[in-house]
Amino acid sequence: MRFILLYSLLFYSWLFVGQSLSPQVINSAGGGGAIGTSSVEVYYNIGEPFIATLSEGFSDLTQGFLQPNMIGEFGLDFTPLVSDESCLNENDGKIFLTQNSQAGNTSFIKYIWAPSSICPTEDCVSLDSLSPGTYSVTIIAYDSNSNDIDSVNYSYQIKKSTEPCLIKTYNGFTPNGDGINDGFVIDNIENFPNNKVYIYNRWGVKLKEFSSYDNSSVIWKGESPNGNVVPSGTYFYVIEIGSGQGFKKGWIEVTN
Repeated sequence: MRFILLYSLLFYSWLFVGQSLSPQVINSAGGGGAIGTSSVEVYYNIGEPFIATLSEGFSDLTQGFLQPNMIGEFGLDFTPLVSDESCLNENDGKIFLTQNSQAGNTSFIKYIWAPSSICPTEDCVSLDSLSPGTYSVTIIAYDSNSNDIDSVNYSYQIKKSTEPCLIKTYNGFTPNGDGINDGFVIDNIENFPNNKVYIYNRWGVKLKEFSSYDNSSVIWKGESPNGNVVPSGTYFYVIEIGSGQGFKKGWIEVTN
């Protein structure tokens, strides 16, 4: 009786669910492994959302929404922002970690980077001036007794550019009105007067748009659409260089 019931269920599943759909790899970037010293393993993908729908007969299979961050066993959660080398031999790759949540009784956090030479103090939330190559970080949360209570791991690659250096951006500014690093400076942008610059928040909402950006009379100093300074946080830019030179995209950290 058990054999007959099992066979019937399998036949029903094949007939109405469509078991002849073949699995397909949508994206294979990412990594993972054990969390801390526990036996729990987490595997993740890095990248933008990917969605694919396969159809056969009466069946549809939709799969593949990828998240760029992973969560530790007890809630430790970071989102990494990575910028590749901006132009040939510039060695200006950037990695910035934004903490979304932490384990409840976290007292302090260590950032163990590989190679270790890029942050021997194990306290770096952000890195810049990185050469093209592969970098990884293990983020470990400790309680007040220095016991490790949660961890997450990330691994990614700073890609080498093949484009000659045209313009250069920086990864942050402080629009506090002290006259020092008050705006989003784009080196050499004045050589491309037909440029356009777009600023977005983390939800993809356009905050500002500039034409003929020149770092002086036309420059973003952190204004929102209503004229107030935006809150401290991460924002994104798209630069239309003009003169047929293409686009440049990236992120920038605003600190008030």
